[in-house]
Amino acid sequence: MTYYLLPISLTFLILYLFSYILFKKGYLRRSRHVQIWNILILITFLVSVGAGMILIGLVEYGLALPISKDFLYWHVQVAIAMFAISIFHIHVYWKSFRSYTFGRRSRH
Repeated sequence: MTYYLLPISLTFLILYLFSYILFKKGYLRRSRHVQIWNILILITFLVSVGAGMILIGLVEYGLALPISKDFLYWHVQVAIAMFAISIFHIHVYWKSFRSYTFGRRSRH
């Protein structure tokens, strides 16, 4: 099976940059920009987890169905998209992410 890491990542990068530019130029409110990417990360999460849970069920009960490979393929493809979108999510929430991850820095 061939997975499309670069094409998927680059497609979402271009879409993110497009919406970010629209936000920076004032054509799109920040809240709408964030909402779009929050919805996309939610959708990719639900699809990836759904396919993963089906795969777990098939493996757990020893079911080898022809559709298993399709679920695995789409599980990975959507997970690639979710990874890219999660990077954008960190970009949107960088200040909060930095303080949670690296702690608050004192100003001495």
